[in-house]
Amino acid sequence: MMRMQIPLRRLLPALLAGCLLAGCLLAGPVVANAAEKEPTKLSLEQLRQRFTAPGDHYATIHGVELRYRDEGKGPVLVLLHGSSSTLNSWDGVVARLKDHYRIIRYDHAPAGLSGSVSDAVAKGGTPPEDFLAGLMDRLGVDKATLFGTSSGGTLAYYTAASHPERVSGLILANAPADSVAEAKIPVTPELEAEVKRAAEIGYKDRHYWQVYLSYLYGDTKRLTPATVDYYHITNLRPVEPNQRALYALSANKDTTKARLAAVKAPVLILWGMRDVVLPPAAGTALYDYLAGAESRSIIRMDTVGHFPALESPDAVADLVDAWMKRER
Repeated sequence: MMRMQIPLRRLLPALLAGCLLAGCLLAGPVVANAAEKEPTKLSLEQLRQRFTAPGDHYATIHGVELRYRDEGKGPVLVLLHGSSSTLNSWDGVVARLKDHYRIIRYDHAPAGLSGSVSDAVAKGGTPPEDFLAGLMDRLGVDKATLFGTSSGGTLAYYTAASHPERVSGLILANAPADSVAEAKIPVTPELEAEVKRAAEIGYKDRHYWQVYLSYLYGDTKRLTPATVDYYHITNLRPVEPNQRALYALSANKDTTKARLAAVKAPVLILWGMRDVVLPPAAGTALYDYLAGAESRSIIRMDTVGHFPALESPDAVADLVDAWMKRER
């Protein structure tokens, strides 16, 4: 499929905010799609009614209500999802590992079924990693291995740098190390058209997510209709006023490099080599910036794109399991 270079400034409000930074909906009026009879927005209450499942719990941490799950027994593994996702994006990995590990995952507020971020919280200056540490405190977890993908990986290494005593190991999958704002991202004509159309109609319909996820997958045969449906529906939540307030971002290059240099825990990097947003060179840069880690290794997954754990959960789970057993 042909790709063309599009100036990044034209795509940041829609593409990168949805992919790596914020996961927010496009602003604009909500309109009906008469052809498909699909919803164009769903409130948090409606989303909770539709998607709350056994095992879901809520905890208020530093003034923000977080939906989380706590499953299994054994060494603790905390899973941190990427933008536009929810804790459900880890279902395949959890199914493979929960018999051997205690697995904690949560929706990064204000995404998924977690609550809103108030102006007071947004202005309070509590670092995003302190919300993770607060949830660990609430659940009685002193130390854990953190596994973050995409922007969740940024949060993982922020936490490892700020709270080294809480992190026994660090696993990163296609996480940015350099500022995404400086990247030149190749965008397919199909995706460019969908970004434009979503801006015109004021929301992202199912076809948008089909094109968007196909763009991020290394092998589109792995993309199921159920995954497209889930991303579509869960991202119909209205735009939050403090959408990005609790995200750990890599935009400040000096701060990010300092955080990466401060990581001491053992590190495993899993890299989807077909990622068009963060290509292989970004994985090499991440590895290089983590020179202070006790140990570090990188495993390159040749047929996988931006979300390895979503696209190939069994393979990712097996790699994580093998690495954690070696580190113990």
